[in-house]
Amino acid sequence: LLILDYICSQRTAHNAMPASPVFIKTIATIDLAEKIAAHYGVRTINVLTGFKYIGEAIGQLDSQSDFICGFEESYGYLTGTYVREKDGADAALTICEMFAFYRSRGISLLEKLEEIYKKFGYCYNSLHTFEFPGSSGSLKMDSIMADLRSGITYIGNCRIIRTEDYSTGINGLPRSDVIKFYFENDSYSGSVMIRPSGTEPKLKIYVSVIADDMAKAMEEERKISDNLQKKIKRE
Repeated sequence: LLILDYICSQRTAHNAMPASPVFIKTIATIDLAEKIAAHYGVRTINVLTGFKYIGEAIGQLDSQSDFICGFEESYGYLTGTYVREKDGADAALTICEMFAFYRSRGISLLEKLEEIYKKFGYCYNSLHTFEFPGSSGSLKMDSIMADLRSGITYIGNCRIIRTEDYSTGINGLPRSDVIKFYFENDSYSGSVMIRPSGTEPKLKIYVSVIADDMAKAMEEERKISDNLQKKIKRE
């Protein structure tokens, strides 16, 4: 979030924003990033999990100069188009530059992050994994995914307002065994994304909650996660 806001704010301040700026992230990556991008007039492209899809999306842009940055949930970053994979050196340099810029103005990165949260909402993200070993475990995961696709309307007290089932190949993306629910309540909003791991016998659940303060976001995330855990254990 810090990197995205820094790049957007500095490009805007120096009149260096491209005509049609694009930010690319994976569907498992923090929802709040889209609100930050939209604030600066930057279009967000969501791709499947795996940084290779971010690299692929860069190549599909009408003008690769429109790409300003991309990142994924598992700490992969890229701010240029010279490679099509995550770049740790680039991320380290960007963070150092950002740190130096804010420090010269008497602002710490934690203070800047707090400012971002106050402006766009406090977002708490979590990842939960459930192991299902063996062939019976694979069948169990298939059953859970089928049940989730049966048309649920609530997760606990959260009303689902939109469902994205990536098994149908939505938004021009390849088909993938992933389902994402967007929800909202009176005092918070967010999403739950569920997918079987591609490399391990595990079901992965990503929860993202945006609220007016971090304590509220963490409290609601815990309630949602507990509800999902009970649901999965009942299956």
